Amino acid sequence: MKNILAISGSLRSASTNTALLEATALLAASDMRIELYPDIGKLPHFNSDLDDELQQQTPQLVWEFRDRVAHADGLLISCPEYARGNPGSFKNALVWLVGCPLFSNTPVSLYNASPRERGTGGAEARS
Repeated sequence: MKNILAISGSLRSASTNTALLEATALLAASDMRIELYPDIGKLPHFNSDLDDELQQQTPQLVWEFRDRVAHADGLLISCPEYARGNPGSFKNALVWLVGCPLFSNTPVSLYNASPRERGTGGAEARS
């Protein structure tokens, strides 16, 4: 069975991006399990001093997040776009993964729930 970790870049309780991931989980093939990561807004602000080589100060929630990513067969990310960029909480989560070598070969699929004129302007500018 494929284990997919879904990450919503939105913290809103009524987020259309989160709803999109939840709907995707309901419609997933029988050999695929899609589980939503619920704690993106609880991750502490990235501080490289807390992520030392000995990893003695890395916050527990960061370890748990990295572990979930490391054990996923893939990531499904749905993230809003604000002012042609991603929300700070989502960027923060990605920065915590930068030092995690187990993340480097994980397949990732990105999409969002915004209409074309609102949700792809930044992506087009970066392509």
